[in-house]
Amino acid sequence: MSGNENQLALVLNSMSRAILTLSEKQENIQNTIVAFSNILIDMNNQVVQSRKFIQALSASQKKSSPQKIRCVFIIQLIEQWDALFPLYKEMLRNDYFDPIVVTLDRHLGGDGYFCGEQRVSDELMRLNIPHLRFDMEDSFAALEILRDLAPDIVFRQSQWDNLYPPAFSSEYLSFSRICVVPYGVIILEKYSTSGDEEEKPNALSCDTPYHRRAWRIFCETEYALEKFQSFQHSVPGKLVLSGYPKFQSLLDEAPAWPFPDRQQSGQRPFRVIWSPHHSVKDAWLNFGTFDEIYENFLEWAASSPDMEFVFKPHPELLKSVVNRRIMTQEQVDHFMKKWLSLENCTCADGRYGGLFSASDIMITDGISFLVEYPIFGKPLVFFDSGRHAPLNDIGRLAKSCAHVVHDFSSMKTIVSSYKNGTLQDPYAENRKKLMKVLFPFEKRAEEIIIENIVSSFKP
Repeated sequence: MSGNENQLALVLNSMSRAILTLSEKQENIQNTIVAFSNILIDMNNQVVQSRKFIQALSASQKKSSPQKIRCVFIIQLIEQWDALFPLYKEMLRNDYFDPIVVTLDRHLGGDGYFCGEQRVSDELMRLNIPHLRFDMEDSFAALEILRDLAPDIVFRQSQWDNLYPPAFSSEYLSFSRICVVPYGVIILEKYSTSGDEEEKPNALSCDTPYHRRAWRIFCETEYALEKFQSFQHSVPGKLVLSGYPKFQSLLDEAPAWPFPDRQQSGQRPFRVIWSPHHSVKDAWLNFGTFDEIYENFLEWAASSPDMEFVFKPHPELLKSVVNRRIMTQEQVDHFMKKWLSLENCTCADGRYGGLFSASDIMITDGISFLVEYPIFGKPLVFFDSGRHAPLNDIGRLAKSCAHVVHDFSSMKTIVSSYKNGTLQDPYAENRKKLMKVLFPFEKRAEEIIIENIVSSFKP
């Protein structure tokens, strides 16, 4: 190659590198412009949201007394509706209130995405409860509607922000007064079974961001009130002992058993509810035993035509055991197919006061029903996993009202003894002690809550 050709090659190579460098710089500039544009868009969205926040807050303040107190109930789990239903009904009868119900998707541990609003809406329609449907995919669009309603008070069903679409976390609801009504009785000391010292006793029950942002927290028991007070994050007037509205709602439901009446030798079949918890082999709670005993239940039910079994699992259970690879979907499907093929077996979901009232006995390894079923004065069998999260004082008292078993044979013997009339409930006195704790006042809990809210709005 001649000297001129070498020079030309060097020049071309240099030009090529310069063009490549210029192209890279142009791409970097374009990426920077796109990133900056996205930042501007995010800032604009935040400005819009802030403006709407201020407008909604202003509207809410303007709408207060002497007009009616507008209360919005955000419902995403029909199983928990009975905790708020008495309050909603009482507000309908009270001239001070303008109650509105809205339905929303939820994300339980077994769900792969936010879902379930349709089922909640269908059940509320069956109960003749008018409601707005926040079923849009963009939860912030639903939040705009909520803000336009300018509620004085917002009720959510639980403290768990992760169960709610992003726009309905407690962070975005602080434009209104968040009012906490318990969806269950606090019976756990901690939620973890791993010995994690980072979890303070009662922190997840009493000291989440939702609780800290709340305007009012109504407490179901003296124990709950004391634990809320112990964190010293609330002014005294924010915490109110009210009792648990759900108890009366459960008791008010008429008995309803999901089988047609059938007599055998002049006697109806013995009625059993089996309610397994979702926390199977779960280090967080670890109450569940479903994977260990579901085959035993199938055999027992198939050989007991003089008994009727209602399978009432926790809403998360059947999805959770598959998602966490404890059971396969085929195993779950096989169980359900076999269970429903038996004439004396069925399943139940949704509201359950009538079911409890019509039953003879319950078997559970869970949490809520350990305190809810005893109010019906019927025998309860608690299938103890032996590895669950620690119970608090109320949890231990509730456990003392139940037959505690650790194996299927013992459980079956106890239930059969009740069916045959050879065993009398030995826990009546313990239940009386529990009732005194669970019902702190003669007045209904919803009446106490209504009176407190009204007095808070009066000048």
